[in-house]
Amino acid sequence: MRAHLKALTDEELSAYIAKEAAEDACTELFHRYQRKIYLWCFNYTHDEEEAVDLAQDIFIKLFRNIDRFSGLSKFSTWVYTVTRNHCLGELATKRSRWRKQMRSIDGENAIQPADGDMSETLDIEGDLERIMNAAQGIMKHDELEAFVLHYREGLTVNEITGILRCDNVTGARTLIQNARHKFGRLIDEKGFSR
Repeated sequence: MRAHLKALTDEELSAYIAKEAAEDACTELFHRYQRKIYLWCFNYTHDEEEAVDLAQDIFIKLFRNIDRFSGLSKFSTWVYTVTRNHCLGELATKRSRWRKQMRSIDGENAIQPADGDMSETLDIEGDLERIMNAAQGIMKHDELEAFVLHYREGLTVNEITGILRCDNVTGARTLIQNARHKFGRLIDEKGFSR
């Protein structure tokens, strides 16, 4: 039975799980997406433990809602959209909690964190991670996301248009081009090796 599952596309496998909810089919899908979802989560959190926790939550959400996959896009696009929405929601909740704690400590003069400040507290080794961290300070969030989706995840401009909910393909292409320009400038200015 396992060999039969390996031969199915992601879309066929998801349809099978939606009908049968078979454990071996769920295991197959988990193995296909385990690393990708973890890496996507890590891209948002820059924390290994938090990325693992988020990935577990996302798999639960995927399996509970797999019947909602319409098949109008690739399954991987749907998975990324679920992952992105979950990560953004969790980060917003965490940011909100942090702000409330700061307000309760400092009263009305609470310090409000700037979006770019988070990257300064990270301790990540390796040029790629340092470059991605530095990129957060000069790129808009949607530019960085489009850049990662296109160049690291290999998604097409059409897929990125849907995931980022751009008005059209031109909007997604503009985000990618702006990000590529800023990324090149960043590498030159910061002295990262090409």
